[in-house]
Amino acid sequence: MSTPVFRHRNLPESLADHIVTLIATRQLSPGQRLFENEMCTQLGVSRIPIREALRILQAQGVVRTEPNRGTFIAEFGSQEMLEMLEVRLVVEKAALRRMLALAKLHSSIFDQLQVHIEAMHQAARISDRLAYSKADLAFHNGIVAASGSPMLKPIWDSLSRDVFVFLMQEREEGYDFKRSAREHESLLEVLRSGDAGRIEQEIEQHIWGTTRARLSGGQPVRTQQRRRSPATRAKPAKGK
Repeated sequence: MSTPVFRHRNLPESLADHIVTLIATRQLSPGQRLFENEMCTQLGVSRIPIREALRILQAQGVVRTEPNRGTFIAEFGSQEMLEMLEVRLVVEKAALRRMLALAKLHSSIFDQLQVHIEAMHQAARISDRLAYSKADLAFHNGIVAASGSPMLKPIWDSLSRDVFVFLMQEREEGYDFKRSAREHESLLEVLRSGDAGRIEQEIEQHIWGTTRARLSGGQPVRTQQRRRSPATRAKPAKGK
């Protein structure tokens, strides 16, 4: 695997996004230990931004750090995912209420969401799971950003990387990308209608779908193991 090049102004955030992509694509496994030195070599960066990226991910619950043992990919079960989706729904409902108020003054506020739907359609045509999930997340990022809320944005940011992993895992083999893109079109149409009651119902159905029943049935999340990348292969902790 070629070494990625990170040019983002905020290097730790860029690295955090890359690590989450490795988790979402199952190149990193739940419970797997992360080794800073090897990550530095593989990613071509110094230790300081790697440590900061891991701190960001720890604060967001994506990784966990154990004293004298190291940093590990978090293992989320069905209950944690249900809680994440419940918080996500609260945040997006609040963001949509603010968007509706702003739309009365700026009717073009929903236009940017259409850009992300077009990206979904493009990814759906070739069943590109990673590109589709990124476009899907960008659509919902756009809802929160357009709300203009200084309170909702940091809450959403703390959820969005886990939301991305969840979206990737929902889009396994056999997923109907085209149907999902059409569902986003329908959601945007309802948003443009300005009907607050319909919007709340639509976003709840959109986020939950059949997920609540499936997760409530105890199906595990983030449990399937995959090939580990060289920079993060399991090793015994030093000095143990």
